[in-house]
Amino acid sequence: MSAIATEVPTASWTIDPVHSSIGFAVRHLGVSTYRGSFAGAAGFITTTGGELATVHGEIEMANVVTSDANLTGHLQSPDFFDAASHPRATFRSTSIEQLGEEVVIVGELTLRGVTQQITLRGELVGVATDPYGNEKIGVEVSGTIDRTAFGITWNVPLANGALTLAESVKLTLAVQAVREA
Repeated sequence: MSAIATEVPTASWTIDPVHSSIGFAVRHLGVSTYRGSFAGAAGFITTTGGELATVHGEIEMANVVTSDANLTGHLQSPDFFDAASHPRATFRSTSIEQLGEEVVIVGELTLRGVTQQITLRGELVGVATDPYGNEKIGVEVSGTIDRTAFGITWNVPLANGALTLAESVKLTLAVQAVREA
């Protein structure tokens, strides 16, 4: 366990959407990695005995952020997230293990109405008090999913035999949460 994790109080924490980021990265055309994100993460974390105990989060699929309005619209369409039919994605931890400095969070990700078990690895960064007296906790984790397991199968074959998009998508979460009173 990290030295800072021993300072984590037993508490409930609400995810701070302003100071949290949820990102994704996917290989595009086989030659580069495209990165996007989601704004407005919501959820909660509980801690017990200096460690993470539970994590629950959700994002609104309409809050996907890209550098192009057309791409954003395409990602919200039935080809990808189908935001009209499946307006949010959720994650709920089923087990959390502290392995030295590393935290391993196993949980259920529901995306497009499909629930799959995923594993996220990273760290419980620590606890700090902001300038307004609010106690905050930081958690940073990442993991990889197969988008086709969630029914996101859109693709276009290229002349060289490659596909436009890889099936593997890396998720990165940098979450800050505020202690509940």
